Amino acid sequence: MTAPLFYVDEVATHATMSIRGEEAKHASAAMRIAPGEPVLVGDGKGTVARCTVTSANRTQIDVRIDDVDEVPAAREVVVVQAIPKGERGDLAVELLTEAGATAVVPWQSARTVSDWRGKETAKRQRWQRVARAAAKQSRRAWLPQIHDHAVGVPPVRGAALILHEDATDSLFDIDLPAGPITLVVGPEGGLTEDEVASLLARGAHAVRMGPEIMRTSTAGAAACVWIRGLEMRLGS
Repeated sequence: MTAPLFYVDEVATHATMSIRGEEAKHASAAMRIAPGEPVLVGDGKGTVARCTVTSANRTQIDVRIDDVDEVPAAREVVVVQAIPKGERGDLAVELLTEAGATAVVPWQSARTVSDWRGKETAKRQRWQRVARAAAKQSRRAWLPQIHDHAVGVPPVRGAALILHEDATDSLFDIDLPAGPITLVVGPEGGLTEDEVASLLARGAHAVRMGPEIMRTSTAGAAACVWIRGLEMRLGS
């Protein structure tokens, strides 16, 4: 079984270090971490230390550093996610994190029901907490970024792919583009014709994933899994 991962602000360069605060409380109270057990300690920016616990209580976990890895950043896959209703937003962020998205842009699309305007900071912080928890669970060396709330035509970077049920091209048949990828995921009510036209005018490519219509909270993660799997297959 893979050792649990805990995040700190900075991974120490010397032989020992300590985990404090909420991470220590979670490790001791919820996970019952005890001396002698292996743990991973990361900074969320690619540095991960393989450690052994030397002492543990609710306020501090002391560890011995056995080895340190520098994990290179993965290809940038940014998901522009139309904001789902209620807890489905949390689900979307959790699945996107586990599937390998490097960043998520909360998007107030034309047909988005949930309205973040006036409460962007609190909502974004919630998504950051969800992403952090999911990153720990999936042992990610790099924490995904939750970008600022976008309204109107969303920003795109690199090769942009619109997940759209009426697209003629399949995601599974296109060549994997080089460089950064932006995935655009619309709301349950779908993208408007104007939104699609604006994105296509910016060089985006509309693709579908099959005959079934997926929920907005799961479609992006499914696309991310395909992209990351194809990268592994191609060695890119």
